[in-house]
Amino acid sequence: MVKVHLLVGEDASQSAEGSFSAGSSVGQLKSYFEQLEEKLRVKSSLRMAFQCLSWISTLLFIAQVSSMPTKCQLQRTLVAKTHNLLETMTGPFPLQCLDDIPVEIKSPTWALQSKNSKQDVVAAKAVYKTLRKVSSLMENEGYPQSWDADKLVKFQIIVDRQIEESECIMRIKTQKEEDDFPLRDAALTDYFDKLQKLLKEKEFSVCGWEVVRRELFSVLQFIVVENSNNFWSTV
Repeated sequence: MVKVHLLVGEDASQSAEGSFSAGSSVGQLKSYFEQLEEKLRVKSSLRMAFQCLSWISTLLFIAQVSSMPTKCQLQRTLVAKTHNLLETMTGPFPLQCLDDIPVEIKSPTWALQSKNSKQDVVAAKAVYKTLRKVSSLMENEGYPQSWDADKLVKFQIIVDRQIEESECIMRIKTQKEEDDFPLRDAALTDYFDKLQKLLKEKEFSVCGWEVVRRELFSVLQFIVVENSNNFWSTV
């Protein structure tokens, strides 16, 4: 008696192995293959359902962020979320990229800080410009495959939402003697121009992007941690 063994995918060790004698009827064979076809159809449907759920999750997140009330102020919770997403979208900074960290690029943290209430609006304008620079920088392509695509999309959505909500900050007038925004803006522009140049020089490599992620993480962390509660509530 000749036996025919058929294996299908991951179910090979379970119910997908068939055993027929050489004299098996056409009806038996047809029935068996119909069962296999149904198993494959179910597995394909499960994969499609999982992909749909992933997209639905992202769309619900977009709807949730978009439904937030619009106010002329920076929201600490949103900046903190972008900071957390940037941290968790991949693993620790790769050791093989340590030599790619440029010593000449230093974030101008002084430009993002409010030392007293008179500087709150000017510092808020600097943070707004920083968010715009971050958004522009992240428009580049060629992200590392190790980055979580879902978290990356959420990061970009929150940054753009914060830009939209806080754009009105730029229209708030300040005392001329307290307005050093042009100096802050120039320092931030120089910093982000260097990051953009680094990405191009590294040809948008994994290490190039990891250096940028490291820098942005540090900047967002400074904004969230170093500015007092008054900074967020008075603008």
